Amino acid sequence: MLRLIVFLSTQFMFIEVMASENIKPQNRGIASTAHPLATQAAADIYRQGGNSVDAAITVSFVLSVVEPTMSGLGGRAQAILRTATGDFIGYNGMTEIPQGFVKTENMPNSGYSTIATPGLIALLWDMHEEYGELPFEELLKPAIKYAEKGFYILPGEAERHKSAVSEINKSKGMADAFLKSDGSSFVSGELLRQPVLAHTLKQIADDGADAFYEGEIAKLMSQDIIDNGGFVTLQDLEDYQVLPGRYISIPYRDFNIHTLAAPAGGGLIAKTFMLLNTFDVANMDERRWAALVSQALAISIESMSDNYYEKDLDVLLDQTWASKERKRISMPRSSSSVRSLDISFSKKFDTNWVGEPGAHTSHFVTADCSGLAVSLTQTIGPVFGAKAATPNLGFAYAATMGGYLRTGPQIPGERPRTAIAPVFVTKNNKIVLALGAAGGIRIPSAIVQTISRFIDQGKTLFEAIAAPRIHPK
Repeated sequence: MLRLIVFLSTQFMFIEVMASENIKPQNRGIASTAHPLATQAAADIYRQGGNSVDAAITVSFVLSVVEPTMSGLGGRAQAILRTATGDFIGYNGMTEIPQGFVKTENMPNSGYSTIATPGLIALLWDMHEEYGELPFEELLKPAIKYAEKGFYILPGEAERHKSAVSEINKSKGMADAFLKSDGSSFVSGELLRQPVLAHTLKQIADDGADAFYEGEIAKLMSQDIIDNGGFVTLQDLEDYQVLPGRYISIPYRDFNIHTLAAPAGGGLIAKTFMLLNTFDVANMDERRWAALVSQALAISIESMSDNYYEKDLDVLLDQTWASKERKRISMPRSSSSVRSLDISFSKKFDTNWVGEPGAHTSHFVTADCSGLAVSLTQTIGPVFGAKAATPNLGFAYAATMGGYLRTGPQIPGERPRTAIAPVFVTKNNKIVLALGAAGGIRIPSAIVQTISRFIDQGKTLFEAIAAPRIHPK
C-alpha cells in the first residue's frame, strides 16, 4: 500500500490522494487546497503525468477563478519548494511599490492608488521554468474552463462578494467582472461565469508571463491604473522579477521548521519557537500552555518594531536575542492562577503593519512521490484587495500601499512585509507537516499553535487544527 505524507493547513482543506493502478508511482501525488475544484484540478494534473509544481500552478490559477475575493492574478505570493533531494528553495513574488509612487497623508485602504506591481504570475512562471514538467498552457486549462463555463459559487465566497457590493460598484472593471447586470452580487449556489478573465488566462497560457508583464495585458493594466490616479507603469511591469525567498530553518525538539523571512512572516514563527524551545511545554496544562504561547507570540510580533526588514538572518536567528527576551515571559505557578488571558503588547505597536485580521488569503500544498513539494500562500489583501479592476481583464488588484499595509516609509521598489508564511516541518529530513494560513497578523499565531499542539501536546493533525486559538492584542 502506498504511503503518502499528510499535510495540514490552518484553513479547512480538501485532501485527495491518488494511488490507483492507472497512475504511475512517480506521478502519484497529493493536494490540499481551499476549494474542491482546485483539488480536483490538481488530481487531474497528476493523472496527466504532472508533478507537484505543475499541480501547484494549476491550483493557483483555479483558486484565482473560484475565489477571486481571496487571491488572483493581480496579487502577491510567497512559496517554499522542497526538492526531491531534500533542499528548500524560496520564491518571493510579493507586490512591489512602483518607482513613481508618492506617499501622501491619509491614503485610502483601497483604490487605484494602493495598487503595486503584481508578482503572482511571475512566481508561477519561474517555478514552472525550473521544476515544471507539463507544458505551461496545459496547467491553465482547468482555470480557463471554470472562468468560461462557470462554477457554482460556495457560501463563504458569496458572503464575501455581498460584503463588498458597494465598493465593487465604484469600479466599472469590478462591477463587470463580479456583479450581476442589476448591480447585485451572486449568491451561494448560483453560476458565476467570467468570460473576460477566461480571455486573459488564454493570453497567459499562450505567451506565458510575458503576456502579463510586457504584452497587451500589461499595456491595459498600466494605462488604466495611471488614468485612475495609480502609479504602476509599463516600465514597472517590465522590470518586475521574482526574488529568492529568504529561506530560514530552526530546530525545535526533534523537528526542523522551514519557512521564509521578511517580507514573508516566517521570521515571527521562527522567533516564537526559539522562545518556546527551552520550556517543558509537553507537560503544561492548557492554561499554562496558552499563557506561555501567547506571550512568546507577543514578543515575536513586537520585534518587528526594531527589526522590521530582518535584513540580517544571523541577527534574526540569534539565540542571544531569544535568551534575553525569554526573561520577559511570566509563567503562572499553576493552572488555577491563570484566571484569564489578557495578553497585550508591551508597547504601542501597530499590528496592521502586516495586514489586519480577516478571512482573506489562500494557502495550499502539493507533493508527489518523488519528494518534490510546494507550500504556497497567495493573496490580494482584504476582500477583493484594492477593489479595483481594469476593464476587459477580469481580475482584482491587491491592496499594498496606503492604509492596509502600514509599511513605514513605503519606499519605491520595496516589497512590503506581510504575515503570509508558507512552512514545512521535517523530522530526520522527511516532511512531517506542510502548512500555512489566512488571517493577516493572526497567520503566525495560527501556525505556531497548530505546530506546538502537534509536536508538544501530541495531538492528531485534525485535533491540532480544530483546537481553540489565542492571539495577543
